[in-house]
Amino acid sequence: MSARALPAVGMIMLMLLSSVGGCFWRGDDAAGPEDLTLSAEGISAGFFQDVGFEAKASMSVFIPYLIIDPSTLFVQNSTVLDLSRGERLSVSILAPPRTETMLFMIGESGRQNWPIRNQEESWVSWLSRSGERGEAGNGIIRVAHGLNSTYDSVNHSSETGGAVGIRTFNIQRGMDLGLEVGGAHSTGIIHGRTVYDRLYEITDPAISLFSVDGRQGYYDRWAGQGNAAYEDGAQYLIDELSSFGLEVRQHRFEFTDIFRVQNPEAYNICAYKWGSESIDEWLVFGAHFDIAPPANAVILDPHTTGSRSYGTRVGAYDNTAGTSMVLETARVLANFESRRTMVFCLWSGEEGGKRGSDYWTEYYVAEDHPEVTVTNYINLDMAGVNWPGGGGAPHGDPDPQIDENGYPKDSEIWPMRVYIGPSLDHDVVNQPGMVGLS
Repeated sequence: MSARALPAVGMIMLMLLSSVGGCFWRGDDAAGPEDLTLSAEGISAGFFQDVGFEAKASMSVFIPYLIIDPSTLFVQNSTVLDLSRGERLSVSILAPPRTETMLFMIGESGRQNWPIRNQEESWVSWLSRSGERGEAGNGIIRVAHGLNSTYDSVNHSSETGGAVGIRTFNIQRGMDLGLEVGGAHSTGIIHGRTVYDRLYEITDPAISLFSVDGRQGYYDRWAGQGNAAYEDGAQYLIDELSSFGLEVRQHRFEFTDIFRVQNPEAYNICAYKWGSESIDEWLVFGAHFDIAPPANAVILDPHTTGSRSYGTRVGAYDNTAGTSMVLETARVLANFESRRTMVFCLWSGEEGGKRGSDYWTEYYVAEDHPEVTVTNYINLDMAGVNWPGGGGAPHGDPDPQIDENGYPKDSEIWPMRVYIGPSLDHDVVNQPGMVGLS
């Protein structure tokens, strides 16, 4: 073999050996998935839990989940960690409730841009289309943390930063009950079973001789102010929200007509969790508590006639379902610190033209508190309850076919159906400035 051939042969051998080792060259900026060790004791989906990260080489790690900042105790959407060789860190992460795998991305130390999934796909779907290559799709860029924060945050970007390594971690959602009774959605910081139990409590059909509506639950919640049954239900809301440690305010609105007669118009119940930094920026969760009055005086049962009629005494789906979700959300979020104020409102007068929410926004906020900015509003109206599973809207509908408005029916399984808008297509998420949560 000639002397000139020896370097070439040596280079070929070096390349072959390096491929067996996993990469051609590894410096501090070339860490791979095998260089990251993850640890967590009995991690369960649906809860915030500490996950340990240990690096065998210098790297950056993108965590695309909700985390808790240990300095402020605020919940934060995603972060990027910089780990030196041999460094260990622990982060409190909300393990996603409806998947069996957590995913973390690995890149060179100090990396700024990262690829992310589209809003309409899961991380599993993202991986199946090789999203980790970073060749196309959405991206994020890290934003340096402030003086009072521990972790960097992230923001949208048109740049993905190229390929990343992927490290996965298996998780499992526990069950308090068997699958046959909806146990797949019975654990977590908030879950379908508690929402269903709340819904049943409000619509309990048991006879009561001491209530306005003659039921253990809260029936006949028509219109709002001036209706004794609605007033009774509103007091229930006040008691429950107060028990969560929230500041509860009653918002009554009325108007005086040309004959100088006062007319009760709306009666809203709102609970406030005041922000610790931006107290005048409000994130509002809302649902209407009133129900549609029956057009046939509840004489004809649609399950008997086989056709729908308008109105009800109960309103389990429209909108005790949304009411229950707001109550359970308030119960859980009352225990979290937040920069901005969180407001949980149960509206009246929705069935008569959204009068309760209109009065609150146009008068209480816009006129009485012009210093307030409503930064976000989440409305829960006839949202699916994912426990005990199955069933559509309304449960037990005599006609199981999908109508022209796309109403879900009993023959289907709609674990969650929340319209975001503004597109009329409920499968499209195109709200301007919408921020995708994990």
